Amino acid sequence: MKYSTVFAGWALGSWLGVATAMDTNQSPGLPVVASATSPVLQKRDAFSCYGSTNTSLSDCQGIIDTIRADAQQNFTLFANVCAVWDKGTCKVRLCAQPYISRPVNRTATWLATYIASPLLDGCIGKGQEGVLADHPNINSHSGTYRLWVS
Repeated sequence: MKYSTVFAGWALGSWLGVATAMDTNQSPGLPVVASATSPVLQKRDAFSCYGSTNTSLSDCQGIIDTIRADAQQNFTLFANVCAVWDKGTCKVRLCAQPYISRPVNRTATWLATYIASPLLDGCIGKGQEGVLADHPNINSHSGTYRLWVS
């Protein structure tokens, strides 16, 4: 399985984008801000579980396994661009925020780790969708990325 990249651009004063970059029908609740004792999240990172889902843990694990298969791979995303993985009922999107001035660079190892915990363990495993960000205000354009698992 290969990841796909969704491009959006600036043209004539309006955004050309893809609706799958963000589900506007669901609004994540207040984020859970990682503490210094968290083994996975950095201090600035936050995640939130929201809504409900019937997403299969094994489908999401398949995406994690695919990403981990090429652990040396790097993902570079420019403003308003997403890398998307789909398998069965699981969808993973790593999106750069629209107003960043430098690209977001993440490794496959980083991505697989954060999908597994906290998003898979903390959200999907409890029947909810999950989002992770590098800013506690997940609903804003603050920070540089959003990692969605639904």
